[in-house]
Amino acid sequence: MSTVDREELNKVVTTTQYFTMAFGTIVGVGWVIYLGFWLSPAGPAGAVLGFVLGTLMMMLIAVTYAETASIFPVSGGEMAYTYEMYGLRTSYLTGWLLALAYISVVAWEAISLAMLLETLFPVLRGPELYTVGSDPVYVGSIAIGMAGMAGFTGLHYLGIRWGAQVQNILTALFITASLGFIVAGIGWGEVDNLYPLFQETDAGRASVIPGILAVLMTAPYFLAGFDTIPQVLEEKDASTSLRSVGWMMVLAVGLAGVFYVLVIVSASMAMPWPELLALDELPAAAAFRATFDSPIVADLVLAAALLGLLTSWNAIFMAASRLLFALGRARMIPPAFKAVHSRFRSPTGAVLFVGAVGALGVPLGQGGLTPVLNMGVICWAAVFLLVCVGTLRMRVQRPDLSRPFRVPGGRLVMMLGVIGAAFFVFLSLRDPYVSAEGIPMEWALLAVWIVLGACFWWMARRVRNEVTENTRRQLIFGASLPTGADASPESPSRAVPSISDAPHTSDRKERATS
Repeated sequence: MSTVDREELNKVVTTTQYFTMAFGTIVGVGWVIYLGFWLSPAGPAGAVLGFVLGTLMMMLIAVTYAETASIFPVSGGEMAYTYEMYGLRTSYLTGWLLALAYISVVAWEAISLAMLLETLFPVLRGPELYTVGSDPVYVGSIAIGMAGMAGFTGLHYLGIRWGAQVQNILTALFITASLGFIVAGIGWGEVDNLYPLFQETDAGRASVIPGILAVLMTAPYFLAGFDTIPQVLEEKDASTSLRSVGWMMVLAVGLAGVFYVLVIVSASMAMPWPELLALDELPAAAAFRATFDSPIVADLVLAAALLGLLTSWNAIFMAASRLLFALGRARMIPPAFKAVHSRFRSPTGAVLFVGAVGALGVPLGQGGLTPVLNMGVICWAAVFLLVCVGTLRMRVQRPDLSRPFRVPGGRLVMMLGVIGAAFFVFLSLRDPYVSAEGIPMEWALLAVWIVLGACFWWMARRVRNEVTENTRRQLIFGASLPTGADASPESPSRAVPSISDAPHTSDRKERATS
């Protein structure tokens, strides 16, 4: 098969920048808002145990991901993996689900930016415009969110070099600010404030496990983000090894788990944690504000939250644009998404689309986007499971492939990753069902999104049929095109039998003439 013209992005990302992308995406800003939700059902010890278990499970998933990422270092990440593992339709579905998850987070970060700045400077809120559910939306909130969205859109229009450098700076500042309030809480706090270690209810000891599970259920959301690395792996510089990038994915999850544990312990030591739950202010900041005479420590919490928000926003914007770019380059969606700037080598069509759609989510406010975010957790968990199962099967069926990063412990560890991912799928579906009356909103929204994806699939059939599957594989994988005894360019096959249709007529013609 002849070589095809394939749009290429700038290759400048270093090992350190991959770590800051993943770590910055994982930690984000949610911890400053949800600390009370972790302590309330579980207490400090229960919350810590929930996060330790969740971190270990997510590390198993991350290390499994890392092996596949080292085989296919291309833009699009999971979209490319599932194309080789399962076929075209599953690849498209994976990209469609992840696009929703990523862009919803992009919009959520804009809303969270407004929430944090209004906490620091209440005058920025301005008059109330309307309410979505029970949550008011203010003029200032929309203005702040839109301004932030415009700023990140412009940053990523200039290319990944600037975005990666900004990520390094923001992550370094975040770690510095976080160490400040964590050391203050543990160093000057009281161990007695941690008691009772577990939430006490009439059910007694039997309530410990449900509390731990309640925290564990949040792990897919609060520890996801390592998957931003596969989305931009095609853009690594020549000195960065795929093996080192794989370890950055695992390290980012592990250190993010340590961070969450330290936040829980330091805030609970700063003041008795049952009293912390009664505070109206953001609990992580309120604990330190109520304990220390100086507001400096509380301001460090808010500064760290703001920096964490920016690191997460920056990296998730990057990942969303690369996913859409890869889908456009593979001709699964309109080719406008594969446009690359001649000077900056940035995916301009995808960047502008992410910025525009993210901006449309800002006026929905917190009330409008919360169900969408919860639906995104289901999407992430499902994609984790698809990739983990596919990676295990590829280890069995495609031992010929080059694997710069190999899962330590082999198939046993990979099987544990599959079990962990399946458990997260169960939790992500169960949690909305338990808290809802009737059909959960998240389930309904997910069904609607899948139906919309099916409609878009049908409408984009002309775009897909512009290229053969042989050509599409070259467009997806480029120089990383899998080859071996059962996957030569002239006779493509996949590690797992494809669930897509039989080859198009154009595919058969190409094979007949090649």
